[in-house]
Amino acid sequence: MKVFCLDKIGIAGIFLCLFLFPSCKKTGENPQAQTSHVHGIIPLPLSVDLADGYLTVDKNIVLVNNTQFQTAINAVETALAEVSNSAILKNDKPAGKTNIQFTADNTMDSSAYQIDITTSGIIIKAKSPVGAFYAAQSVRQMIWNSALGQKSESFTLRLMTIKDKPKYAWRGFHLDVSRHFFAKDYIFKIIDWLAYYKFNKLQLHLTDDQGWRIEIDQFPLLTQIGAWRTFNSMDSTCMDLAKTDLNYTIDPRFIKVENGKKIYGGFYTKQDIRDIIAYASANYIDIIPEIDMPGHMSAAIRAYPQVSCVDSAGWGTEFSFPICPCNPDVMDFSYKIWDEIIDLFPSNVVHIGCDEVEKATWASSPECQAFMKDNGMTSLNEIQNYFVKKLQQHLQAKGKTVIAWDDVIEGNIDNNITMMYWRAWVTDSPERSAANGNPIILTPWSHFYLSSPSTDENLQKLYYYNPVDLFPANVMSNVKGLQGCVWTEEIPSEAIFEKQVFPRIQALAEVCWTPGRDWYSFQVRMKPHFSFLNSQNIHYRRPAWAN
Repeated sequence: MKVFCLDKIGIAGIFLCLFLFPSCKKTGENPQAQTSHVHGIIPLPLSVDLADGYLTVDKNIVLVNNTQFQTAINAVETALAEVSNSAILKNDKPAGKTNIQFTADNTMDSSAYQIDITTSGIIIKAKSPVGAFYAAQSVRQMIWNSALGQKSESFTLRLMTIKDKPKYAWRGFHLDVSRHFFAKDYIFKIIDWLAYYKFNKLQLHLTDDQGWRIEIDQFPLLTQIGAWRTFNSMDSTCMDLAKTDLNYTIDPRFIKVENGKKIYGGFYTKQDIRDIIAYASANYIDIIPEIDMPGHMSAAIRAYPQVSCVDSAGWGTEFSFPICPCNPDVMDFSYKIWDEIIDLFPSNVVHIGCDEVEKATWASSPECQAFMKDNGMTSLNEIQNYFVKKLQQHLQAKGKTVIAWDDVIEGNIDNNITMMYWRAWVTDSPERSAANGNPIILTPWSHFYLSSPSTDENLQKLYYYNPVDLFPANVMSNVKGLQGCVWTEEIPSEAIFEKQVFPRIQALAEVCWTPGRDWYSFQVRMKPHFSFLNSQNIHYRRPAWAN
């Protein structure tokens, strides 16, 4: 029987009922969502069937070991320990009146799971450890939401069956650590949050004009010089904002004085990166490295001016001077950097950037003019195409799949590059990419740039993004998934990052995972999640509808 209100569940349950059910309003957008307010899971599962009654979770419950799903079991154990006054009982076999047990089901998709909550306990079915891990996140949320994060002798869970799997294989989050830097330990926190909401990709934008953030042994000046910069206009903007909001204060950990001047910067050692990769892997998240080339390379050019066509960093009409692909030594420089990157990152995909390339220095370079003549080129765009193809071939030969921003569709590329579509104003880019046979990841700046103003309007706009309503079937058949992006020009601190991202990250999770949309259901399910954010000391922006 499907019902919409809680009853007979004790003080904690009554509080949860008041928290989750401010009214009996139904939107009609997603009928399944109307039955699922009781669990508060984000992203919304594919199907939830409620039954009459409740499971009481108390000191008698037993968590059954299963070596195949040990990571998921550990996650549930931690969630129970956070709200239970008693020690968590574990056993190799069901023992006791109620059990939480993971079982293998090889008929399911690898990322799918099923949760059956009965009066006898909780049975979780999955084919693979990753599916079990996603189930564990749903169980974690139900446990936290039911107990509201408070220690108690017992709490109750509604009897139900949840069947779930993700809509998209790629559920990504992108963080720019070049404009402003974030410490390794904070990246761990971000990974924790992404795992809680079932993301599986974290793309690190490790290089840009403002800073080079990763150690490269063959080119030590990239971090000795390229990781540091004098204060710029972005910093001035942040300092102005800090006059009325101290959270905009630039993090002093990343400021030092050199030759009497304050400079900003920082970088990850290779061991830092190994630690981040290992931590993410334990949470079934792939770390995707992005080294943006041939443009956005001022930090590298400041360290090694000879890789520019004009032997210096600088700025053109719109963007910074690029490196010089016409010079074989520069191509070798690019290959050597990427060789160290791919030795470090196990991900089978890498991101080469290739956006916003200012080509004026190529036009004025005698070397590039001779290069074009020798290779029968008539357009500067062909130099960029040459760079993309050569770097793509180098990386593919080493077993990597290449992602680039969708700017490269303007060139003569093959169908092996995955397009990351960000240029929302270029409305035909996805169709051209699909016609060319390229896989597509959707991250249009109009909806998915979480560094845009954090408003109720932008939150709802993101939540309602549904590509099947926007693109024809031939495009959708090439779409691998979606990704939110955070650019940090005006995000100088962890607190501002959090205000920009939360609660949009919850909306993004649902867009990436769940086929349907139900705004009212999302608002209701977010209520306990705001309490969760409070418990994590996250500086989120609270929407007007949550007050």
